[in-house]
Amino acid sequence: MTLSIGALAGGLAACGGLLVISGVLARRPMSLAHRVGPYLAGPSTAASARDDAGVRRDTSTLGRIYGPIALLVARRIQTWLGHEDEIRRRLVAAGRHEASALDHRLSQVVWATASTGIAALALMLLATTSGAVSPVAGLVLLVVGGLMGALSCDRALTREVTRRRAQVRAGLPAVADLLALAVGSGESPAAALDRVGRVARGPLADECRRACADTASGVSFLDALDGMAERVDIPSVRRFVDGLSIAVGRGTPLADVLRAQAGDARADLHRSLLEIAGRKELLMLLPVVFLVLPTVVLVALFPAISALTSVAP
Repeated sequence: MTLSIGALAGGLAACGGLLVISGVLARRPMSLAHRVGPYLAGPSTAASARDDAGVRRDTSTLGRIYGPIALLVARRIQTWLGHEDEIRRRLVAAGRHEASALDHRLSQVVWATASTGIAALALMLLATTSGAVSPVAGLVLLVVGGLMGALSCDRALTREVTRRRAQVRAGLPAVADLLALAVGSGESPAAALDRVGRVARGPLADECRRACADTASGVSFLDALDGMAERVDIPSVRRFVDGLSIAVGRGTPLADVLRAQAGDARADLHRSLLEIAGRKELLMLLPVVFLVLPTVVLVALFPAISALTSVAP
């Protein structure tokens, strides 16, 4: 009972300390960027959606209280670890075009804090049930919990990138066929890409709409396609964009080129499916060996075992 009261008092003291630190951070003087930013940014920009401390204005009250602390920790981690370009490339590949590397570091801080809190609750339950807990073991558990939370956030981003790339690779043949039909009907490549972006659905269609928006803003059609290939970062899409760029530059009939590109995309998708099946061959054998085969053996041996046990001595 005394240990539970001590743990509760320590938690309340920690919350009070965090509130004091957040109040001090909120009263610190504004930087030059925050003072000049509202006069330079428009009402629709991301900068105007954040307050003086850098926290989004549409966040909850708890986020407004602890947001400056988490943002400060995220900035320190970003300064120490770096890899800003790599994180930004992964975020774009995952479809988070508006997110920055600092946003990902902030998500890692939130995940690490949540996992550390879960580890602290586990330690409290262990202390109340079993009695004494080693301080070194408790500290190690808290540190490991925080690291696991940060790594889990990074792993979630990796899974999101892999899933989106698989969706883009699966939708490439259909998009190539639609482009071939639109170009074959007499439309220009830019108009055909705009039509496909309006008709199709999926991550690749979203990238087509973004490329059309870049074209409308003054970027050339080939540069917009090259930017789409860089954002997606898939070899099949890169080959498709390179073939389309060469055809546009040399004046080759686009319909035939797009049909050939669609066939190549289907062949590449077929090869990727065969590779996935080859990698999962052992997993596919597990139900056969441990479920189907024992059942067949039991069915085959049950009559003989029943006949042997029923014979009178």
